[in-house]
Amino acid sequence: MKTQPVGGEPGVDAAMRVAKASYERCCSDPSFLRAFYDDFFARCPEAKPRFAGTDFERQNKLLRHAFGLLLIFPNQARTEPTVLTRVAERHSRRDLDIPPALYGPFIESLIATVGRCDAEFGPAIERAWRDTLAPGVAYMQSKY
Repeated sequence: MKTQPVGGEPGVDAAMRVAKASYERCCSDPSFLRAFYDDFFARCPEAKPRFAGTDFERQNKLLRHAFGLLLIFPNQARTEPTVLTRVAERHSRRDLDIPPALYGPFIESLIATVGRCDAEFGPAIERAWRDTLAPGVAYMQSKY
């Protein structure tokens, strides 16, 4: 059982800082979350019915929180429960039943939306996002 965080390594910490700074810039754009959902539903039409009847004001708060957890996950201890345990359980087959295959389009939509909302976006920022999100997404998928 791994008890030490993956972070603490200069590359991991640097990528996290870059991704978090980008996320802060995105959050200053009031259209960020709506643009994300628009992209996600276009990219992954099978996800849209899962949001029927959703209170998007509440959902946006949950999504912001989940993004924040994904952005800190690489630097957290991997002992259970992790910072993502509750989110992973909620998305597992035992609750919302979000199949692991939906995470790919989710991440691609997030990266595309960041690219539109972060004026500083470029290849280095994209790589920082991908490197930072990968451990959390893998964890979420493993808990399905």
